[in-house]
Amino acid sequence: MSDTARQRYAVGALAGAAAFVLAYVLVYALSISTVQDALLTNIAESFGDDRAAWKIVGWVFFNAQFVTTTVTVNIPFLGGTSAVNFIAENESLSPILYLLPPAVLTAAGIATARIDGTTDLSRAVRVGPAVVLGYLPLAALGAVLFTVSAGDSGQGAPTLLTAVVLAGIVYPAVFGTVGAAIATAFGDS
Repeated sequence: MSDTARQRYAVGALAGAAAFVLAYVLVYALSISTVQDALLTNIAESFGDDRAAWKIVGWVFFNAQFVTTTVTVNIPFLGGTSAVNFIAENESLSPILYLLPPAVLTAAGIATARIDGTTDLSRAVRVGPAVVLGYLPLAALGAVLFTVSAGDSGQGAPTLLTAVVLAGIVYPAVFGTVGAAIATAFGDS
């Protein structure tokens, strides 16, 4: 692998990691008051974790990428597992949240292409997906870190496989590539 390719992948990985953190921070800023005031906090408290608001925001963050939250309750006669998208099911959470990850990932793709000096579409298609290299590990880690557990009573967490495949690979690959293509089409690089 050439030094240029390594640099391209390193820039894409940094842009992807920055996109994950920035998108989470934006979702946090737009949803934390709702999370703290709403049913979502009651869910966390019922799991015995009253300081889990940041984890619940993580659920909302993944929900914004169409990754459901799997909630499992292990209470006799009342238990079960359900997949929930709190943005879709809670009127207090704005549908604008769905736009944040794609917008930030598109910006990451633009930045990656600009820093790389990409000038043609064929290279943009190779540069844009490099955003996955930084976004995917954080998506996998986030899916685990955003778990709220109540011991044997149940737990809630982003659906792991969907978090890794959809949020970790598909979203950054698609929107990173779109961003790189936009940079190529409108750039002077």
